[in-house]
Amino acid sequence: MGRKAIGLMLLGFLALAGAPPASAGGDGTLSITVENDFFTGSDNNYTNGIGVTWVSAAVAADDDSFVGRWTRFWSFLPYVADDGYKTYASWSVAQEMNTPDDIRDPNPSPDDQPYSGIFYVDSTLYARKQDWAHAWQLKLGVVGPASQADGVQRDYHKLIGADKPRGWDTQLPNEAIVNLTYTVAHLAAAGRAGKSAEWRVVPVATVGLGNYFTGAGVGVYGEVGWNLVDALAAPALRSGLNVASTVGVTPRDRWSVSFFGGVGAYGVAHYLPLDGTVFRNSRSVDSKPVIGTGSIGFAVRRDTFTLSFALTHFSKTFDTQRDDTNFGTLSVSWMH
Repeated sequence: MGRKAIGLMLLGFLALAGAPPASAGGDGTLSITVENDFFTGSDNNYTNGIGVTWVSAAVAADDDSFVGRWTRFWSFLPYVADDGYKTYASWSVAQEMNTPDDIRDPNPSPDDQPYSGIFYVDSTLYARKQDWAHAWQLKLGVVGPASQADGVQRDYHKLIGADKPRGWDTQLPNEAIVNLTYTVAHLAAAGRAGKSAEWRVVPVATVGLGNYFTGAGVGVYGEVGWNLVDALAAPALRSGLNVASTVGVTPRDRWSVSFFGGVGAYGVAHYLPLDGTVFRNSRSVDSKPVIGTGSIGFAVRRDTFTLSFALTHFSKTFDTQRDDTNFGTLSVSWMH
């Protein structure tokens, strides 16, 4: 991993792992997430993402810590800090990278997905009320060489003896990223299966505006397991690390095991890794106006610890795409 990339990630890790709990005056959940197409045996398109996220406990109305003041600052947003809702604050620091199909080619075909590295900070506010979950996410970051993704992939591939990625000189140029995303999830149905197993079905909808992702999506996921926790996931199209399944969850002194799966479709007006930068000329391909996605996975919880893994598949995202986009997501979380 390049020195600059290490420095950036360590600063983010320290900022999230250390500062928020001390300033919040309460407990929270720390998550480390790794996404990679190594899990699916491929090495193209969305190929890697790594980040750390901290989610607060429910923020009290009179909380005078940084988290409390931050939440009240955004209280004009629908549902945030409203009566009857519990509000949670979350921050993520992450890096992601996208590559064309043949990383050995120093000048990739212009009709293939361009190289892009993205480094960003997400600030998300969650509002929970009974069977509803609302999430407002602000993404600030940078795409281009400043993300340090090129050095990370080169060093990692050298370490594991994989093909050297030779086309990073053609990556998207430096450009600031600003994006706002709203997501809502609703517990539509739930029940028991047999004597001990539980199940639930949760529709999800999302809309985004900005130079990372502009569009809207709908989907539904189902979950079945034992001792299910009270959590409603709220994913969106590559808009950040999905840690909604840790929001509002309290430690348990018994095992919780669940299996989940979901499908969704997104209407896309602009998606940065495909459509390129907005304010500077760059390589690009036209993203398809409708993109489908599906995921399956499992989660294991005990006391303050959670381990989850999921496999995700996207339908063709642009007309000249060589191979499908598939990747795995491994996430470890613990409350403190």
